[in-house]
Amino acid sequence: MPSYTLTPEAYALPLLHAAAHPEADVAGLLLGRGGEVVTALPVLHRYASLSPTLELGIDMARVWGKQKGLEIMGYYEARGNGSARIGEAVLAALRAEGPALGLVLHNGKLRTTDAVYTTSPADASVAWPSESVRAGALELVRKDGVQLQLRDLDDHLDDSRNDWLGNAAVRAAVAKLA
Repeated sequence: MPSYTLTPEAYALPLLHAAAHPEADVAGLLLGRGGEVVTALPVLHRYASLSPTLELGIDMARVWGKQKGLEIMGYYEARGNGSARIGEAVLAALRAEGPALGLVLHNGKLRTTDAVYTTSPADASVAWPSESVRAGALELVRKDGVQLQLRDLDDHLDDSRNDWLGNAAVRAAVAKLA
């Protein structure tokens, strides 16, 4: 079983994506190198089962990742009021190419101190960021409202000025956690 280490950015971006759309199902990709998951790319918050948008996101993430020396290492999703479970199919496709980590966020726990994530496979070996980083990520939601600045591919398709790959302001806020 491969082991993974999540950087503060890889931990916080999916959390912020889920908080930006608490009533929606959201999905994104985890990118990194070796066993280190370096970042996450928020892909969608609408049409969670619409595969063309997700396929486009995967293709664009591969190109962007290659430019940065990163590869797709996994997938994350959070469920709002719906019950989209497209993660299994996405993970199966990614795992056909090699090991891949799946993260499921629990939107209802964003306001508690409970564990926010579960992993797929359930026994995946994951080194999470420190407790202070995890608490800081939740504070970005609770006090700072950083999630309101986050853009995903759905937002980019609505308005191409939305930089879903960069999310510079959000990444800058997250960088202060480390």
